[in-house]
Amino acid sequence: MRTVTRFDDTGFIRMQMKDRPDAQVWWKNVSFDEDTGQGSYLMKMAPGARSNPHIHRGPEEFFVLEGDLTDHDGFRYHSGDFVSFPAGSSHFSRTETGCLLVVMHRGATEAIQEGAL
Repeated sequence: MRTVTRFDDTGFIRMQMKDRPDAQVWWKNVSFDEDTGQGSYLMKMAPGARSNPHIHRGPEEFFVLEGDLTDHDGFRYHSGDFVSFPAGSSHFSRTETGCLLVVMHRGATEAIQEGAL
């Protein structure tokens, strides 16, 4: 058995973010299980979009396919960067030009207040 998922425009849905209901962030589920917080998905962020601040209950990794991404601490990621966050870490990210990501979770995330970072 295999699953093949393409980064075309079909199948993306708006990502529901508690504190950012109008965020221009979309995702396409590949193997992500919302109950366990484990699996992978494709993510698109429009220019100027930002994610919610969140804490990782398990490791998170993402690969930047296109565009730019900047974390709350000013660290910038570029196309070709593979990023790993350990369980217990927290952050939020924004993009100036938009970006395409492959995201992998091995545990749930929990929204937190921006001041908690």
